[in-house]
Amino acid sequence: MPQPAGSIGGRDAGASYRDVFMRLPAGWGMGKRGHARKRMALGEKAVLGAYGALSWIAAPAMCAYMLARSARDPGWRRRLSERWAVRTPQLPAGGVWLHGSSLGETGALSVVAEELRARRPDLPMLLTAFTPAGSAAIQGRLRESQSHCFLPLDMGVVNRRFLRAARPALGVILETEIWPGLYAACRSAGVPLVIVSARLSERSHARYRRVRGLVSAALRTVRVVGAQSEEDAQRFAELGPDGLDVRVTGNLKFHFRPEAGVLERGAEIRRSIGRERPVWIAASTHEPEEKVALDAHRQVLAGREDALLIIAPRHRERFAAVRALLKQSGLKIGVRSGDGSPPPGAQVFLLDTLGEMNAFYAAADVAFVGGSIARVGGHNLLEPAAFGLPVLTGPHLFQTRDTARLLSEAGALFRVHDARELAGRLARLLDSELAQRSAGEAARNCLAAGEDVLEETLGLIEPLLPPRPAPSSR
Repeated sequence: MPQPAGSIGGRDAGASYRDVFMRLPAGWGMGKRGHARKRMALGEKAVLGAYGALSWIAAPAMCAYMLARSARDPGWRRRLSERWAVRTPQLPAGGVWLHGSSLGETGALSVVAEELRARRPDLPMLLTAFTPAGSAAIQGRLRESQSHCFLPLDMGVVNRRFLRAARPALGVILETEIWPGLYAACRSAGVPLVIVSARLSERSHARYRRVRGLVSAALRTVRVVGAQSEEDAQRFAELGPDGLDVRVTGNLKFHFRPEAGVLERGAEIRRSIGRERPVWIAASTHEPEEKVALDAHRQVLAGREDALLIIAPRHRERFAAVRALLKQSGLKIGVRSGDGSPPPGAQVFLLDTLGEMNAFYAAADVAFVGGSIARVGGHNLLEPAAFGLPVLTGPHLFQTRDTARLLSEAGALFRVHDARELAGRLARLLDSELAQRSAGEAARNCLAAGEDVLEETLGLIEPLLPPRPAPSSR
């Protein structure tokens, strides 16, 4: 039994049964399209049935995986009843269910939910996530008429129980969350789905092609896909059933707007650090990127002894390990959970709390975004860009290729390969206010290109919403 190793395409949305079928032999699930057409009805039922059986077989491995992760992150063992749809919020019929798997999607999810709430305050909403970090972010942004729970495990009876409680009229899925069992249950229950800000990396696309029949059967539930780019649209069209409606609407993360109070908190943090000190942040880091950042920072300190590095690991279960690494570095360190603000003389500061990244972006001069020296594929490049920061990354950006290309061509993003190159680029930016300002303005201008993304996305969703209630007569 393969170990559950993360969400689709190698991203960090938690373990899933999809990892089981992703590793099946090529051709399983009617990989040849002609064969699929000849036996469409029977073939779809067969592959979905096989997937359903595999989900039950994989259940013990899934539970073991979640327990193993909970040893480092207790969030994985909390609210387990929601994973089995035992405590799904009971909602009035006819609402909207919105799902964003992990922390990276919750910002865009909240933007869509907030705008829908403004336009249709009559609609109950259920917001779901798969990871504890994503759940925590959603809980911090819930508004009136909005409920939240974990997305349950992708098993037939569990999916049906979830839908009976939530009773949505429409499901809105962020980015690349394809759960065949859940999609099939939605189809049976008459719940149409929309995938927005949809993306499929080259790697994810190659893995999905191995089980094209299963993916095509799942996507039959989807009314429309709003893809981030032409390449994403082509990949969804190839994998989906004939006639799948795929349009290019753009990346919702381009519509990022800082939450109320973030700029003020960032200014307060910066005052505590000192306006004159050069500050850079290594955000969403994975092993070994913290070590690379520390090595680069030592070189920066040789020229700017007052420089401060803020390190924000991607996963909270690594906070303790990164803290131990910092203690061994020989540098003066501070820790957010213990010190609050960077103590006087601190050279490195560990951000070991959730939900504060944007405030620290607002306090920094330059950002390095992780998952890019580590072969993860990169993380959200647009959040630091929105704060007018020059963006540094490693070379591995296959999850954010289009965004990286746009920022790079504008002169807002710079790739580095190792600590030496990172230190050199940091020195050039931190020593030149003009270079910082030029790259930062270019970054902000790139986000202006996404002004219409939210409206385009809502244009896919609104025609599928239930009718407005008739005004009551008096």
